[in-house]
Amino acid sequence: MDKYIKQSIDSRKNAFKASFEIDAAAQKKIGALFNEIEKLGAKCKDVGEFEAEFAKSPLNQKYLDLFTKIATTSTAKAAAPKTSKAGIAKMVAGGTAAGIAESAIDQAVNEVVPTRAAVHQKVSNEIRGVPVVGDAIDIGQKASYAAHLGKLFKKRKKK
Repeated sequence: MDKYIKQSIDSRKNAFKASFEIDAAAQKKIGALFNEIEKLGAKCKDVGEFEAEFAKSPLNQKYLDLFTKIATTSTAKAAAPKTSKAGIAKMVAGGTAAGIAESAIDQAVNEVVPTRAAVHQKVSNEIRGVPVVGDAIDIGQKASYAAHLGKLFKKRKKK
């Protein structure tokens, strides 16, 4: 599983543990839900795909429902006040938006920054555009190809 997908899932899971005193029954429900979420995460190639799939999956609603239930029925830890449904939704939406934004930034960087092969092709195309140099490269490549074909035909005659 992609490390960013794992971080996204873990941050959701840690939100329960960091904020609330959770009884054994609730822990069991959380564990079962996150097993399903991790299965979804394992099917995705990156965090952007995971967040998009999670957002339209029924698991998203199960997560929100469970978080809301635990937030409104469990004892809050001393540092974490009880959260309203609107506060929970805002917190979840913020985390989801941050994950999607990070994925979009990564994708944009990959589209803008050229690969080594693309740079090589661009340089090769520019060099071929120089009249004498381009002709010399073409002649050299044709001679190399002819020599290669000659070797292939020579090997076939021997057999």
